[in-house]
Parts: sequence; structure tokens; C-alpha cells
Amino acid sequence: EADWKDIRIDYPINDPKYGLMLTGGSWSVNWTFDSLSRAGAGARMLLIEAAAKQMGVTPADCVAEDSRVRHLPTGRAMSYGEIVTKVPITRTLSEDDLKKLELKKPGQYKIVGKWIQRLDIPEKTNGRAKFGIDTFLPNMVYAKVAYPPTREGSKHKSVDDSGAKRVKGYIRTVVNDDLVAVVADSYENAVKARDALKITWDMGPYANVSSESIFQEYARKAAEDTTSPAWVEQGDVRAGMAEAVKTHEATFTTDYVAHMQMEPMNCVVRFENGVYDVYTGSQFQTMAVGTLSKKLGVEESKIRIHQHYLGGGFGRRLEPDVVLEGALIAREVKRPVKLIRSREEDLRRDYYRSATLQALKGGVGANGRVVAWQNTLVAAYPGERYGGLDDKGRDQFALNGSDHVYDIPHQFVRAIRSETGMSVGYVRAVAPNYTFFAVETFIDELAHLASVDPVAFRLSMLGASPRLANVLKLAAEKSGWGTPLPPNVGRGVACVTAQEKKSPTWTASAVEARVDPQTGNVRVLKITCAIDCGIVVNPDGVRSQVEGSLLFGVSNALKEHGTVQNGHLVQSNFHDYQVLRMNEVPEVEIHVVPSTAYPTGVGEPGVTTIAPALSNAIFAATGARVRNAPLLPERVLKAIQQKA
Repeated sequence: EADWKDIRIDYPINDPKYGLMLTGGSWSVNWTFDSLSRAGAGARMLLIEAAAKQMGVTPADCVAEDSRVRHLPTGRAMSYGEIVTKVPITRTLSEDDLKKLELKKPGQYKIVGKWIQRLDIPEKTNGRAKFGIDTFLPNMVYAKVAYPPTREGSKHKSVDDSGAKRVKGYIRTVVNDDLVAVVADSYENAVKARDALKITWDMGPYANVSSESIFQEYARKAAEDTTSPAWVEQGDVRAGMAEAVKTHEATFTTDYVAHMQMEPMNCVVRFENGVYDVYTGSQFQTMAVGTLSKKLGVEESKIRIHQHYLGGGFGRRLEPDVVLEGALIAREVKRPVKLIRSREEDLRRDYYRSATLQALKGGVGANGRVVAWQNTLVAAYPGERYGGLDDKGRDQFALNGSDHVYDIPHQFVRAIRSETGMSVGYVRAVAPNYTFFAVETFIDELAHLASVDPVAFRLSMLGASPRLANVLKLAAEKSGWGTPLPPNVGRGVACVTAQEKKSPTWTASAVEARVDPQTGNVRVLKITCAIDCGIVVNPDGVRSQVEGSLLFGVSNALKEHGTVQNGHLVQSNFHDYQVLRMNEVPEVEIHVVPSTAYPTGVGEPGVTTIAPALSNAIFAATGARVRNAPLLPERVLKAIQQKA
């Protein structure tokens, strides 16, 4: 009932009355669609009542539209602004009142489902948009942290700042149990002073950790662990394997993945009169406030988060590590402190998507369908840092997606946590990005084992998931599934229920890719994606998110390769941790299924379809299976050579 041109976006300072202030997990629309719909319906009712009282008419004769309440018999109207300034609205609505409100049916929507321009486009186009890094306060100084040599476990033993004190613009050194930092009058001088520090480090227990040692430990645990809890347990897998006429085993690994958001992590913190004012772009203000309150020993009311735009987040800005560093330094210097991580620091201090190992075994019955499924999944758990494990010690953010929806009578998925010395977190699509890589590639392998078309094979096991079957059929049809392709070009498919089985966005993608058999280089030519996310709030927003998620998936699947040596990530910047470039972007075709079902998220599911669909396309083009992501040229070439 509001005219869109009258709408403005405001980013309030954190307050408990707003509840959980968080954006992540593809949850925003899914979590808030009903509550915001009811809040809007309640506000409409109260505005109509107040306007009717002011005009001396009956509420039943009034309607709310175009930012006004209009009296139908006379045409008299009051704007919403006039109403709230002239009529005290004292009536409140309880949760029960809101639950009783009748909401609009899809056919009555005026904004939901319409192509409406985003309100942030003008200022992001003309440069007025303010990101965290754009914050400047009077009397502000700059800080640089001297980060330890390993991602976890290192501690400073001694600090000699005599060299730093000789740097022009140096102000002071801050040393406590949590960090070593220098403060100067400019970013450049802070860097020089930090680099002049002489620090003796206790390297801790992870100084010799490497990718090789991590995967060796993963393999050992997968082979020996028989006590870690099940994530999925259905039927009797041993009996199912005995029933199978054919069985197959394969092991899949994925490397560490970083966020690589364009704006490096940063903040400005002012500590004044016992209050911490934090200026940043955060995905999780509630977490930031809680962490600072605990670490600084102050009440949450003494911490104010001033929210700015995010120059990319992808889950990285869920973490409060940088604002905590800024607050600890600001507390000491009693001046506003600006802290900016360099790209190299940002990459080395990231919270990565965990490296993983998944050992799968499947059995195909006489009916040509999978009768038994077993997966041993080894990963580090991002939720462990925040008490996010369930009563059996499992972390859904490390395991989601391994609980697929295929109709398989006997299933067992074992969840094994492994400590690696590399901090892990929430990278866009989180666990489903690696679990579906294994699940959907292995399903493809079982289809070929059964000599059944991969699409038909999947459909035969999706009787209980008609919406997933529908998007799979749609993606296959629109991609030209089964039609001939040129030599060295393959087409692969994958379908997923990301991000969570309890609130899935039904998504399927078909990927066409060309493989150079001499070099192993892979070029993605086209992605055809079908998605069913329920009610579409903003069609343009959905398409933008799906396009971005698919390309994010291509980048993850083909290029993003984090390796570990001496307890830290080897890669340091975009030159050696490469992401998808504009000249590598394939054709993207998206089909959104019309639906009146409750809406689900669209920011991540597309990501999870790409690695398996691309892996299956490589197989279709070459006959070689690549089970290690990312699908680097050397890995593809090795698979081709081994097949030969």
C-alpha cells in the first residue's frame, strides 16, 4: 500500500527490539516473509483506523493505497505521514493479534512479484554509497595489527617496538593477550611502524600443518573412525549392499576456499564516555555486539554498531574478529581508530570453507536404482566456535546436503569432525557446496554403473520430491539434454535441495563445458538453471542472485584453490588465488518456476549445483572422472591420462 518512490532505506543502530540482526544462510526472505507481511497488514489496519477517526468516517469505508488512506465515498485522503503526525496511535497488536490477521493472497499482491527497481542503485552508481572503509571521524588514527605466522595457535613471546618508534607519525604500540598492534597518524605510517616491530613468536602446535598432513589425517579418520555419530541413518546399509547387484566406491576431496570479498575487512571504532561506537559493514550485528560485550567486559547497551554497505560479504562479515581488534585498540588510545586489513592479511586471516574428504559407497539393485548409500564425511566444524553443535556433537553447517532426498531405502552418513589448525567459517553455500559435489557426482557415477541416463536415473528416485523432479526436468529440457555436442564438449547435470533440507530451494543446473584433452583446461560454455523458490518477491532480485550464485559456483569449481603450508594459507592475493574473470563468464539461462508456495532463499542454492554438474560434464566430454575440487587443469589432465 506504499508508493515505491516514497520508500527510503535506513540502517538503524543495533537495538534488542529489532531481534536478531543477521543476513546469511539465504534466510532473510524465508525467515521474515510471514512476519513482515503481518507487520504490514497490522500497520495498514492501524493507519486506516487512525485516518478514519481524524476524518470522522467509518474505517470500513476507507482503503490504504499509494501511501495514503482514502475515504471511498468522498475521495478525501490523508498521507501516512499526516496520519502519524496528527493522530496518536496508541493501540498495540500482540502476537496473537498479528496471527489472526488475514493476509493477501498472491493474486492481490501489488509489490510482491513485480519488477521493481532496487532503492540502492542510484547511490551505488553515482558514488554516494558509503561502505565501512569510507568512514572518517575527527581526530582519527590508524592501526595495523602484527598478525602471527600461523592461522591458529601462535602467540607473541616478546615485542621490541624501538624501530617502530622511529617511524614518522608513530603514536603508540598496543600489546595485550589478544594482539600486537601499532597506531600511527596515517595508514602508510602504521604499516611502516608495524613492519619495524621485532616480535618473537611461540609458533604453537600447528607450525608444521600442511594440506598434505590435513588430508592424510582426514583419510586416516575416514578409514578408522567407527564411533563418530551418524548424520543420516535409515534402513540397514550392510543388508542393502548385500542386496545390490553392483557396488561402487569413490572418494571426493575439496580444498580450502576463501571469501575473497572485494572490500577488505575494516572498521572504525570510537571509545568515548564508556561507549564503543563501531562503524563497519556487518552481516551479523547481534553477534558483533555479543562478542564485544563479552570480550570487553561491558554491557551490550554500551556498544553501538553503525551499519554501512558491504563491499562483498559471502559470509565473511558474519565474523566479529576485526571489530574486536579495533575496539581493543581504541580502548587503549582513547581516539577513533581505523583498522584496515590489506588483501594479503585478509586472505591469511580468513575463516575458510573447510577442506573436506567424503568417502562414498553405493549399491545398485536389480531394478536399476540405488538400494544402499554410505558416506563418511570428514570436515572441520565452523559452528564449534559459537556453541553451534547439536547434542550429538554435529554441526549442520558442515553436513547439510549430505542428507539428500533421493528415495534410497538403506542410507548411512557418518559425520567426523577434524581439527586442522585452520580457522573455518561460513563461505557462501557453506556445506552444500561440497556435499552436493560429492553426492551429485557420485549419483552420476552410479547412473553410468547402472547404464541408465543420468537424468532418468535421478527422476526414478525423486517420487517423494516432485518439485525437485520438476526443476530437473525443466533444466534438462531447456538445455537440450540428449542432443549431440561437438567433440570434447560435454553436458552434465545436478539437482539440489540447498540450503537446508527443512527449507529447500529446489534447484537444478545443466552445464556445458569444453575440455582441452592436451592441457586439461576447462571452459564453461553455458549454464541452464531451473529454480523453484516459492513465491518470488522481486523477479529481478531473484535472477540477479541466481546469476551471481551460478558464477560464484563456477569460480569455486574451476579456480579457487587454497593450500596450506607451515600452518597458514600459501596464497596471498588475486594473482595466486584466482577467481572467475569477466572474459570467462559463460552464457547463463535461468528459468524460475511460478509458485504460490512459501518463499525460500536464492542467494546460495545455485552455487551448489555447479561443481557436480561441471564434473559430470567433464566426464561426458572425456570419459574421465575428476573427484578433487577445484577442477584444476592439472587434475583434469591427470584424470584423462589415467583413463587412457
